[in-house]
Amino acid sequence: MPNDTARDRQARVDALLEDNIRTELQAQNALADLGLSQQAITRLARGIAAEVLYAFAVDWSPRWVGPGQVHTWEESGNFFARCPACLLDSPPTGNREAAAAWAATHRAAHRPAQAPGSTEPGK
Repeated sequence: MPNDTARDRQARVDALLEDNIRTELQAQNALADLGLSQQAITRLARGIAAEVLYAFAVDWSPRWVGPGQVHTWEESGNFFARCPACLLDSPPTGNREAAAAWAATHRAAHRPAQAPGSTEPGK
């Protein structure tokens, strides 16, 4: 049985997948003038995400984020970052650097504590 952290992370992966599908459906709806209502787009996104999650092992792993980096973005004049461990999003910040700093500090909380005098985490 997975622990709460693993379940929480998987729930976040599931939500991110559905959100990405919904965003793409909205874009295609606008570009191709498909005439889909927001209700139809939401139902399609939920259904597609459920089928993908049922048949495939899915994880959030954006190819545009390099090793050791965090995903940051700008939205409505605010900057955000996503913790790669738990996928929690930062609060809005005034710049990309502050968002990335939040993610670095937050991610450090996921690492096991290091005992005094030890060079190995969790020992």
